[in-house]
This record gives sequence, C-alpha cells and structure tokens, in this order.
Amino acid sequence: MSATYVQVAHLLPDLDPTDKAALPAQVASFYSRAIEDGRVLVGERLPPIREVATCCKVTRATVQEAYRRLADLGLVAGTVGRGTIVLASATAASDPSHRLLSPYAEAALRRTRAMKGAPLLSENQELVANFAELAPDESFFPVDEWREAMDAVLRTRGRELLGYGHSTFGLQELRELLVVRSHDSDPELSADNLLVTAGAQQALDLVLRTVCSPGDTVVVTTPSYHHMHGLLSAHGLQVVQVPFGPDGLDHAQLSRVLARPSVRLCYLMPTFHNPTGRSLNLEQRKQLVQALADTDVAVVEDEYQHSLRCRGDALPTLRSLDARGLTVTVSTVSKDLFPALRIGWVAGSDHLLQPMAAVKRFMDLETSPLLQAALVEFMRRGCFDNHLSSLLAELRLRHKALQAACAQHLPEGCRVTDPDGGFVAWLEMPNSGHAGLGQGEQLADLAAERGVRVVPGRAFDLDGAASRGVRLCLTRTNVDQIHHGVRVLGECARELLEVHAPAQTFL
Repeated sequence: MSATYVQVAHLLPDLDPTDKAALPAQVASFYSRAIEDGRVLVGERLPPIREVATCCKVTRATVQEAYRRLADLGLVAGTVGRGTIVLASATAASDPSHRLLSPYAEAALRRTRAMKGAPLLSENQELVANFAELAPDESFFPVDEWREAMDAVLRTRGRELLGYGHSTFGLQELRELLVVRSHDSDPELSADNLLVTAGAQQALDLVLRTVCSPGDTVVVTTPSYHHMHGLLSAHGLQVVQVPFGPDGLDHAQLSRVLARPSVRLCYLMPTFHNPTGRSLNLEQRKQLVQALADTDVAVVEDEYQHSLRCRGDALPTLRSLDARGLTVTVSTVSKDLFPALRIGWVAGSDHLLQPMAAVKRFMDLETSPLLQAALVEFMRRGCFDNHLSSLLAELRLRHKALQAACAQHLPEGCRVTDPDGGFVAWLEMPNSGHAGLGQGEQLADLAAERGVRVVPGRAFDLDGAASRGVRLCLTRTNVDQIHHGVRVLGECARELLEVHAPAQTFL
C-alpha cells in the first residue's frame, strides 16, 4: 500500500521585501520554524512551489532555493510525484521516548533547550552587577506580614479554606479588591469581569486554549517576552512578529498581518514592555485599537508590571478602549510581592471569561482559596500598599541611578530607554556587529568576562536574530551596583565600537 501525504493548508509565509534577509532566507526561516514548532508534522507535505510563489508574489526560483536550503538542513526531502515532505528529526528517530510525545510537546521541549539567557560568569569572576534576572529582590519580601495574614485566615476560616473553593472565578472579596486597584486604568471594570488564575502564565495559557487552535497565527512584537514563544510552540501556533520600537508598533506591517485569515490573536505588552521598558502612550493605544476595529482578532494585553509606575498617570488598558469586547487583560501580583504567590487574573468580557473558566475548571478546578484569602487579609491590613510604596521608592532611585550612570559612562551613539516604571530598560548599541553576531550579544559576552550580567536582545526574538540591544533588569541591583555595572558596560561598548569602526582612507 502506498503512503498518503497530507499537504499543509494555508501555511504561507508573510514576506517583507524591506527585510534585510533575502527572500529565500525568509521563506526557509518560516518553514523551518513551522517544523520546529510542530505546526508542520513529520510526513506532511509543504505547499507546492508554484502555490507559494503565486501567493507570496515571488518567483518560483525563490521558493525552490528556500526548499533547497531546508533540504540541506535535513528537514525536508523533495520527491517527484509527492512534493516536498517533512522528514523525521534525528532526535526523534534515535530516541524511542520521543514517539510518546505530541509534536507540540516536542516543539516546546526543543525551544526550552534552545533558549539562551545571559552569559554566565566564569568560576573565579566576581559579580559586579546582575542586570540579568527579572526576579524580585528577596530582601524586599514581606515575610513577617505575610505570615501574620496567613495565620489570621487559618485561625478564623481554616477549615473552610483548606477544602475546595466554591467558584472557579475566585473569591468574590479578592476580585472586588483587584477591581479597586485597577480603577485608574480600567474604571468600568467589575468583579464579574475577573477570573483569578494561578499566576499570569496560567492566564496566558487559558487565553490560548480558549481562543486559538493549532495552526492559527498569533501576532507578537519583536522583541517580545521570550517565555511566550515557548507557550505558543506548545500550542502548535504560527507566530508573526511585528517590530516594536521607540515610536511604538509598526502599524503598516501590523495592518498587513491582520489581513491574513489565519490570524486569531495579538499578544501585546503596552505598559513597561518586556524587554524594552517602553509604554504605548494614549494616542498610540487609540491608533492600535483603531487598527483592530474592523477585525475579529482577539487581543491579550500582558500588564504584569502595571502596579510598578514610578511617574506619570496610569494609562487606559487596551481592554477599556476596545469597543468590540475582544481584548483581555492579564496581570499578576508576582512582581509586586513575591513569585511564590501564584495569583494572577484575567479581565475580560463575559463571552470570553465563561469559556475560559470552563477550561480552567478542567485544568485545576480553582486557584488556591487559602492563598486568595491570605492575599485579601494582607490587602485589608494595608500591608500590600505599604510594601508597594517601599518598593516604588527604591525603584525610582534605581531608575534615576541608571539614567545618570548611562549618561556618564556610555559612549556616544548608545541609547537607553527611560521607562516610567517597571523593572526593565533597554540599552542599544549604535550599529550592528559582524559575522552574523549582533553587538548586543558581543556586549553581553564581554561584560560577563568583567562581572556584569545582561541578557542579549536576540533572546527576545522568535528566530534568535542578531540584535543591537541588551535588557537591563533593576530587580537584583542596588544604586551602587548600577553605577559600577554601567561603567563596565560603557567600557565594553567603547571597545566594541573601536574594534568595528570603519578604517579611514587617506588620500
């Protein structure tokens, strides 16, 4: 009996003629990612060369070259009469355990193994400054106050809270308190619009499970939150990146992407964006909502640092501006308090939250009633506000120190963002590196040799593309360490610029 090969439908690249990468490289990269992420399975057939060429408005030779590159990588094989077939990976062929995994689990595993963070210090290198970790400083954890809140609810409601809860949506009193805390950015929000989750990551997972199906397309920014890339892989979703720079989103490219029929969701971080620290201003938010107005594309806005505003007034959430009711807001207390408190939430319209709650019920029944009740007690005692006030005071000092140190130590042409809050900022070199390695990564490597850890920008690109930037986190560095660390970064940046400066020609 002859084998049957399934052709991948509607999986066509969205090419950008202005991109520095050649068109064959863009096509090859698109299908390479699709195979890596499990959107194209072993044994499936890529679209015919003629179809890709016609739909993407390129020559057949362009697509042939792209498929040849995929074949050279061992990802596909072209056979007369059958088309271009995806091959089994060497890992799957040699490891029987991989036969038990879904292609999406394999894709998530591969992305996890491929993720690169900040370069590590050598064994004998003393740490000067750690700008790498986006994890709250444990010296600020309100341990005693939290223990007292936990003891109080256990004494008064212990038998009730140690059993199952009564609502997948979460404790009513907690949702009401969260609504009060969100009033400045979403004044129309009500407790009925909130679903309490086990942290923001579960909230993001719930959104994907509710809105998307394998093969759908999700729009993300570049750069973007790198753990979202792995979550999208685990769901078997296509991903399209839209640049996010000093002027916000590239609306021309966003409009082109939104026209694609497979796009189901946009993942955005409009406030204190990770990794750049930038925020969309009010006009940019309105323009973004207007660009989405005539579509049925859902939006998830990740507001994980919304409470960490150091200056200026709160900006309205995209959810509050979206008259379609297709935007949900995800948030958490992990960055405000401590990560072990796995409490986050989703704010959205009823027609999105009801199915989301149904999915959550079959995942974990509910978020811990004990932790929810302890958080309510912690808030009512004023401990949350006191803790946040102290944290913001320190964060203001660190942001001020970062800007002063960068102005003093960075060479001309280097730029650093000046966020209105949050834990991160973005340092960018004035020009690219060479030999395929962005100067962001070169800066990170050189700084690590001198005791300073930063995360190179390519970690926040879906394809690991070379970047001029590095992310600077302020959670693990005090004011003195910021000054010392930026001085080292300035020295490293100056050396790199001198090495890559064009040679002068004398006549």
